[in-house]
Amino acid sequence: MGHKAIVVTNCTNRKRVNSGLSLSEIEISGPLASVAGRWAKAIGKVSPSRQAQDVYAGRSFVEARRVAEVLNGTLHVISAGLGVVDASDSIPSYDLTVAGGTGSLKPLLARLSKEPADWWSALTAELGEQSSVRALLGRHADSMAFFALPGSYVELIEQDLASLTKSQIGRIRIVTSDRGQELVPDAARDVVLPYDERLEGSSYAGTRTDFAQRALRHFIEVLGGHRLSAAEGRVAVEKAMRSLRKPVVPIRERKTDVEIMTLLRKNWHRFDGSSTRLLRYLRDEAMVACEQGRFRGLWCVLQRDLGTKRSH
Repeated sequence: MGHKAIVVTNCTNRKRVNSGLSLSEIEISGPLASVAGRWAKAIGKVSPSRQAQDVYAGRSFVEARRVAEVLNGTLHVISAGLGVVDASDSIPSYDLTVAGGTGSLKPLLARLSKEPADWWSALTAELGEQSSVRALLGRHADSMAFFALPGSYVELIEQDLASLTKSQIGRIRIVTSDRGQELVPDAARDVVLPYDERLEGSSYAGTRTDFAQRALRHFIEVLGGHRLSAAEGRVAVEKAMRSLRKPVVPIRERKTDVEIMTLLRKNWHRFDGSSTRLLRYLRDEAMVACEQGRFRGLWCVLQRDLGTKRSH
């Protein structure tokens, strides 16, 4: 394949800067288009802090960045607050996501009976066409585009994907979760790579939040997928999945936030406050069920309570 390559991933809640502009700081009454307009105006007044690649953190972003480096390509981010941004763009600090948790758009969308794709359409209309997926592909007309997105972000750009031309669809590959695969518009189903949870039986195992990015790295590094047609890529992935077996998930006990905080506090110094090691302790030694986002919130609270420096 002689084409250049671009990698498209999603923004993350984990950022290396303090939380910035949030929906709570603007008026959110009225139709969605009005809220998007006020958001676009407000975010435009926030001075850029760092390049996007120096703001977003977490394994999903690291994996996507690694794929871009392997392909000698460029990295781009689907941001619920900024539209499509290049990793090298300087961006303002903000706190907005289509996923759950802090800064989530879900309450606003539920109140207005709207879908994430409606927000994306309203947002890109306010920020300008250049902030859309279609415009990104237009700017990189000679490139293959590899999308690694969780289902929530496929849902966000669903209408944008549906607007792509047949030629544009032909030069993209999409890696996402089972739910995300169901949300991809019919016209783009043939460029979706059929990865599933059997990937966890390989050396590319991880968490659900970084599944798409890990799968894309497997596709590029193991299968040489950037050299394959869409049909060849699908066949290669299907064959690879048949050779793997989904690992047995251990049964973990559910506990309240207070109970988990007690365990973390008791073992904080044992693991030097390391978020990574404490999460592994919870899951592998204490056998406690704790989703990564929930754990992160509890860890941050405990870190502030103990007055310690952040440790990784």
